[in-house]
Amino acid sequence: MRLKGFEWLIAWRHLRDADRSTHYMLFFADFILWAGTLQLLFVTFWPYFHKVHALAPGEWREARTAMWIVYLGISAKVTIGASLFWFLFAFLLEMFTIFTAISIMGVFLGTAAPIVFLSVMSGFENDLKTKIRSTKADVVIEMRDDRPFTDWQAVEAKLEGVRDVVGVMAYIETEVIMKHASNAAGMGIILRGVDPVRAPYVLGIQRMLKGGSVSYLQHPEEIPNDIFGYGEPEEGKRVLPGVLLGEELYQHILRVFVGSEVDIACPMCGVGPTGPIPKLKPFRVAGHFYTGMYEFDAKLAYVSLRDAQKFLGMDGEVTGIEIKTTTPEVAGQVAREIEGRLGPAYDVRSWEELNRALYGALKIEKLAAFIALCFILLVASFSIAANLLMMVTEKAREIAILKSMGARDGAIVRIFVAEGLYIGLVGLVIGVIGGIAACLGLARYGLPLPVEVYYIEQMPVVMRASEIAAIGLAALALSCLATIYPAMLASRIHPSDGLRFD
Repeated sequence: MRLKGFEWLIAWRHLRDADRSTHYMLFFADFILWAGTLQLLFVTFWPYFHKVHALAPGEWREARTAMWIVYLGISAKVTIGASLFWFLFAFLLEMFTIFTAISIMGVFLGTAAPIVFLSVMSGFENDLKTKIRSTKADVVIEMRDDRPFTDWQAVEAKLEGVRDVVGVMAYIETEVIMKHASNAAGMGIILRGVDPVRAPYVLGIQRMLKGGSVSYLQHPEEIPNDIFGYGEPEEGKRVLPGVLLGEELYQHILRVFVGSEVDIACPMCGVGPTGPIPKLKPFRVAGHFYTGMYEFDAKLAYVSLRDAQKFLGMDGEVTGIEIKTTTPEVAGQVAREIEGRLGPAYDVRSWEELNRALYGALKIEKLAAFIALCFILLVASFSIAANLLMMVTEKAREIAILKSMGARDGAIVRIFVAEGLYIGLVGLVIGVIGGIAACLGLARYGLPLPVEVYYIEQMPVVMRASEIAAIGLAALALSCLATIYPAMLASRIHPSDGLRFD
């Protein structure tokens, strides 16, 4: 359907209301905007004038005046947001009829809200993927059928020359029990043996460290003594293998320090006359790391690969090989190439395959959220349809005159389709701009979250062009569908019926 110039012009004229004057609404919105801005400026600069910034947080936050400033800052942001929304609505009333302005605002909300919501969901998804990839490499190679992985050095040699591979490291992973004097009952954890030289490049452990050093795993004699003096004197300290603990395990569960001794027990590692017996070995805390996921920070510990093999009785054997790729997106392609090189005896999986169930659930959740948020656009499309139906009744005389001058039914249909496109396009443009601006504001200033609940300091935001494009297409499609019935109804008006009561 190709729209002609006069059809666009007539459609624009129908949506405009040149006689309506609402300048007082703009003045009112402008007044609220300036009030909120002045509040925000006062909140920003008041602490510097009164030297509140020089006080410790615990001192000025407890002061009544400082709390009043905090509440005023929240009020200023809410005031500015509400005034901007009202200012936009008042501006639309200056250009269009009130029902057209309401329809445009419906499309605006139906576009901006999904953009913000899906961007926040993408932010949480990206944060989760980043945290998972910080403890698992991009590609993992293991033996099939639980066979012992003893030829891992030969496998590493076969990986040379594979494109997009930046790091390779053998590892051991098993479940053990860790104990300390502060937690005599013990705690079930996952013990991972890694190469201290390659681990910072394959897993990025060095970036996650909050204290200690990865090099202590390779040189345990350099681990400092317990800073609170609970260990042996420095001159009489035993050289014990080092272990890196997750932040929750380190700080809240075991309550240890760098240099503290912990005992690790493996229930099935020792062998006696009657069968397997537990094996116990002391380790020294070499540091602690923070991944941002409670499951990892509370149940994960790293030791050197050599110490893990010796403790678990796995001399010359590993659990698998981890591979770091240049980007996460090429992990699947690299895994397929490696699988072709190694053959069917090895199980090669990318990070997406290792967490397929989790990422599949995230995709379904995001799709369900997108469908639910599209109901806002559906409501906006009903508003467009109702607006055009009223316009058909109101403009019956003009439709009759156009038909008397020779306009065909198709031209009338195209005029009302153009009106729906106008509403959809204007609402879509300001909705996309508003949604992107809101996302940029959240990313720049952040929305604080309780770390104890979400394990993240502020709300993450990641905008994706594909999601914004999908929302825009949905908005335009529903806007066009809403015009079909009013356009067909307008095309059926007979010139005599339109002029009968004039």
